[in-house]
Amino acid sequence: MPDLPDSVVETARAMTLAARRDTHPDSSALRSRRDSLLESYGYSARLRADDDGPVLICYPESWLEKGVFQPDQLESTANAVERPLFSDPPADGWDAIQAHNTELAAKVTREFGDTHGANAAAFGTYMANHHKVRVEAATAAAVDHFLSKYYPRNTWPPPAQAAVIESSIEKLFAVAGESYPEPVDTDNR
Repeated sequence: MPDLPDSVVETARAMTLAARRDTHPDSSALRSRRDSLLESYGYSARLRADDDGPVLICYPESWLEKGVFQPDQLESTANAVERPLFSDPPADGWDAIQAHNTELAAKVTREFGDTHGANAAAFGTYMANHHKVRVEAATAAAVDHFLSKYYPRNTWPPPAQAAVIESSIEKLFAVAGESYPEPVDTDNR
């Protein structure tokens, strides 16, 4: 059982998410505050890339020596805490996820036109069907797979629509109030 209160874990999670999204005026200072908070409990943090998005891992500092993991210091993985950066899927499941993604695509259509809206809808359906998450939880790997594999094989868009797909996805994230997903930086960020 970790000696880390849930409130501290959730605060560290929120700080990490804000720093990654660059929604805080000083992301570097926010990371430092998160690290100081965790240090006060004898913990450190890092991010792990996962199929469903980045995961914050809080683990005892005793597992490290000069910043390097020491397997012999690992007594039990029960001392670590993992939290996905993005919230869990809604309790009412896939239908709620698809409805949310469809509504975001409709907003893209209203703001940017049918072509971008059709691309946003295709991405929303892909995220709901293949990852079972809202578009906001998309990882860089999921976007890359969508663009390189799923979109050309399953959507068969007209050339004009295919030409703007990346712009459409960027507009979708903007409408959702999220940054375009970047690859996870796993060096303790």
